[in-house]
Amino acid sequence: MKKFIPKGFLAISFIVLTHFSFAQAVISVSATIAGQTATIANGTTYDATVGGIITNLNAYLPGSITISNTGNADLILTGPPYITASGTAPSDFSITPQGTFSGTIAAGGSQVYNVALGASATNGSNKTLTLTINSNVPVYSGSIKYSFSGIAPTAILTAQEAGISLYPNPSADGHFFILGNVSIQKIVVSNVSGVKEEYYTKEFTTNLKGLLLVQLYTDKGLVSDKILVQ
Repeated sequence: MKKFIPKGFLAISFIVLTHFSFAQAVISVSATIAGQTATIANGTTYDATVGGIITNLNAYLPGSITISNTGNADLILTGPPYITASGTAPSDFSITPQGTFSGTIAAGGSQVYNVALGASATNGSNKTLTLTINSNVPVYSGSIKYSFSGIAPTAILTAQEAGISLYPNPSADGHFFILGNVSIQKIVVSNVSGVKEEYYTKEFTTNLKGLLLVQLYTDKGLVSDKILVQ
């Protein structure tokens, strides 16, 4: 028997099944101190004092911070520096990447940063170190609550006392080399207006002009010197 379809009427039915798969990086940050590892979720604070029990976290350093990419696409960090430290006294710590780091972490990969006692670290209770990481995913910001004690005051050395020099000085283009047997943790360059720049290698180029103050955080201690950019 033929099925009657009214004249001028056409019924067409489509079923379309579409599967969308998005590639996305996912950032995860953890801290390892004294063999203990804790994940620091975005927007949270890890209590490294363990409720006030540990008053000398400095005695447990060095440690490490690991940035992991648990997603399925590259995690591309903004920098350098790829980690920005702030809080009560960010100079309490020296945070440096292991090996050569380009700022990109592949899917399933990670980058480890060494965390050591900063050259100008000071004693204090219930301090906060905040780690901010900008990348191709929403900004990450996590904090560590800690206390330091038993640290002897750090003397500020001159470049001559530390056996190093900044060359050339003065400089016509702001490009400098640090000469001498010294390990650099961080370099802070500032002008008379308080504008600061940070560098992490023994060769750097500053955008500031005039007479500048340079603070070098080194394995020999805190070194202070002046440079002139013409």
